[in-house]
Amino acid sequence: MFERLKKTGLLQPYSKQQHQLLQELALPQSLRLAYVMSAVYLLLSISHVFVIEVPFERWTLAGIALSSSLALYASGRYLPRLIQPSTTVLHLVVVVLMLLNSLSHMVLTNDLIQSSTLMLVIVALGGFMVERTLLLMALLVAAAIWASLVMRMQADMDAVLHFAFGLGMSTIVSLILFSHRVGVFTQLIEQRKQLKHIANVDQLSLCLRRHAFDEQAEALLAESGQRAFSVLYCDLDYFKLLNDSMGHAVGDQALQCFGKLLNTLAKPHQLVVGRMGGEEFVLAGCISEEQASLLAEQIVQQLEDMMIAHPESLSSMYLTCSVGVASSAIDHNFSSLCKYADKALYIAKRSGRNQRQVHNHYQLPEGMKMPADA
Repeated sequence: MFERLKKTGLLQPYSKQQHQLLQELALPQSLRLAYVMSAVYLLLSISHVFVIEVPFERWTLAGIALSSSLALYASGRYLPRLIQPSTTVLHLVVVVLMLLNSLSHMVLTNDLIQSSTLMLVIVALGGFMVERTLLLMALLVAAAIWASLVMRMQADMDAVLHFAFGLGMSTIVSLILFSHRVGVFTQLIEQRKQLKHIANVDQLSLCLRRHAFDEQAEALLAESGQRAFSVLYCDLDYFKLLNDSMGHAVGDQALQCFGKLLNTLAKPHQLVVGRMGGEEFVLAGCISEEQASLLAEQIVQQLEDMMIAHPESLSSMYLTCSVGVASSAIDHNFSSLCKYADKALYIAKRSGRNQRQVHNHYQLPEGMKMPADA
């Protein structure tokens, strides 16, 4: 039984990220609910004026309903501008006002039959909320206040039992609705995560796609502070010849192996790894020039050690790569570092490939010229 409840989401704890996503998904519906309830309580306040005969009860209940209508409208209009996300606060406002209107009927009329409106409120709570703690607290408060009011009434015991059973069934329905609602939202969150993964990660190399890499690298750079930041550009040597001679299936396997190698070597340094397209890859993160140079050397050496046959290569009998490194200790600029790393990669390729080169004020080997667009 306990495991079944956990699967419904009623007892299973939310992660902070999941809770925020639940609130974002629920916000549009919660706003519509606030406006609908605002209209309902406006109509209810008008009906109280014409239906209720006792003047004190008439104007008190009409005033509470009208105030609730205005409060709900103002909450839906202004809370999203003041609080992000505002779903929890909006739900709290709706819960308090719904319970206030329902229970005030019982207090002023001293009539047990008014418990029927409380049943509807309890069912409604489970149908629109996503905050488990708030729902359970609302149900406990409603039950406690109802019980205290009943104790003050001269009510028939059969009627009390009848409404107590009705409230119990309403609570069960509310919890079922809540579990279903949260379950649907959880499925939507998982689907959103899967779509985001597909959009951000290259499924062949398992490295980030370019836009995702740029976003995460920029975020790392913004958090780097005074720490050194490095960018490594990698390019598989003579990869087109490998595809042409061995076939695209072999080329795909080579990309998979190289992507796995880069992710493995980058993980201890907490670098982000991206595939820029074709056989070009890039790494970025908070490491010094010395560390980046050593990492580049490891990439070059370990790829050749994997002994992926490349009979058409002009630099080795195996698949190799060239790596360009650019680092900055202060005044980081991501686009400049990428440009410098790309130029260092150009030098590595023009110097014979299967090597790494570190950006060093672009002191080119004798006789070598940079391309015009560099």
